[in-house]
Amino acid sequence: MNTPSSHDDQASLLPRQGKVELTGVPQLDLVLGGGLPRGALVIILGAPGSGKTTLASQIAFAAAQRGEQALLLTSLSEPTTKLLSHLQSYSFFKPELVGNGVQVFSLQQFIAQGKPPIAKDIVNAVRQTQANLVVLDGFQGIRSLEPDFNASRQLLYDLGTRLSLLGTTTIITTEADPRDPNLFPEMTTGDTLIGLYFTLSGVRAYRSLEVLKVRGRAPLPGRHSLALSAHGVHVYPRLETWSRYVPTNQLGRQTTPLKHKRATFSLPELDVLLGGGITRQTSTLLTGSLGVGKTLLSLKFALSGIEHGEPALFLGFRETQEQLLQKADSFSLGAQMRSALASGKLTLQRWEPVEVDSDQVATEMLNSLERTGARRVVIDSIAELERAVVESSGSERIANYLAALLAVFRARGVTLLAIKESSKIVTTSMDFSADTLSVLAENVLLVQQMMSHNKLHRVLSVLKMRFSTHEHSLREFVIAPPDGIRVLTKEESTLDGLLGNDGAEHGAQHAPHQYDNPSERGRG
Repeated sequence: MNTPSSHDDQASLLPRQGKVELTGVPQLDLVLGGGLPRGALVIILGAPGSGKTTLASQIAFAAAQRGEQALLLTSLSEPTTKLLSHLQSYSFFKPELVGNGVQVFSLQQFIAQGKPPIAKDIVNAVRQTQANLVVLDGFQGIRSLEPDFNASRQLLYDLGTRLSLLGTTTIITTEADPRDPNLFPEMTTGDTLIGLYFTLSGVRAYRSLEVLKVRGRAPLPGRHSLALSAHGVHVYPRLETWSRYVPTNQLGRQTTPLKHKRATFSLPELDVLLGGGITRQTSTLLTGSLGVGKTLLSLKFALSGIEHGEPALFLGFRETQEQLLQKADSFSLGAQMRSALASGKLTLQRWEPVEVDSDQVATEMLNSLERTGARRVVIDSIAELERAVVESSGSERIANYLAALLAVFRARGVTLLAIKESSKIVTTSMDFSADTLSVLAENVLLVQQMMSHNKLHRVLSVLKMRFSTHEHSLREFVIAPPDGIRVLTKEESTLDGLLGNDGAEHGAQHAPHQYDNPSERGRG
């Protein structure tokens, strides 16, 4: 997934209070709590290579695109020609705006005899260009001319105050650790503080952004993922902030009640086992070993929703769209899947399972839900999301991430089916009580294979259903053309003979309903 989300996707999430300067950076306005306060002094801090100049320049070009005037003051160490040459590689750079909507000056012209620039000289340049937004890139160069913090603090104060009176927003970039306590006195002059981080863990580099302060607003707390690409900077908010800090009524399109009370598979025997289908706005773990039919069953779940007028999103990390179509084409599902894709009712999102950014996945998924109004989501498999969270943030974050994912889905009226592979080929119980996946195990559907007389038999069972009664029996199913998956009736199934003759040998038995947590007993 290399295509960035549209910035307009988040427009409904932004507060409408006060005058703000929209940044034009996808998702950043959401993280800032609505955008940059008009006339504010904004300080962007970060290590070399963290993206400070790119971020500030992207905001300047976005302002010019809206018809405003922007002034770029380049650092002492980088001439204007070099800066413009670097910016040309980004899609936000528009050559026709240079010299018109975006004026580019060097800070060198404001320096006299090795002394730092005077605020009034920069203000005069702003008046001359009638700039609505000013970027002073590389403040550390000015600080080196006057290392006294009090002097540099006074310059920031004077500059911010004078330009604020003109209604001009000022952005200053500087190389520094965003949380360096030595900078705290100087940074108190800023109305908005944005920290950029560029860290190395093993052989993998991570970029992130933190909004430390926005006067008069409530930014989303914590570090958020940041990516640099040919499109420029793209921010991906921490998923946990969507569920905790973004009001439910601002999570996107309003959901309407569905006519069908249950989310069915359109497989009569399975839907009967489920008490009529999966309960709405819950999460279901579809677990089983390799090759038992989990992906095909999940496709059937998505397509069943489309049959009932419910758009679906299939998030995959393994099969490509072509491979899924090839699998579906073996059965009657192929034509149905192609029709759903052509109509836009089925959306496939696939990520290569290599250095996956869990917050990027979540952001793209939520934006897709906003565009399509999908009411069913399939994740194949949830283990890839778990691994992405662990690699970027540590295992202690998994529970919060998954809980936030489920909370956002509930707020949007989404029913989730998540595939989880089991290492056991045959089992009569699954225990997720001590697993980080327990938050998603509201319903558990187990599919497995049993051996009898040198033949494999596919068997499914409902281990758990919250908020609903359901059948506790095992049921055999087959995968064969033209229908694909078909759950056998009790009369068609050979399961009773299989269990009666070979149950002791192969570890299969008539099992009562298995709970993944003793506290769930009696709750259905």
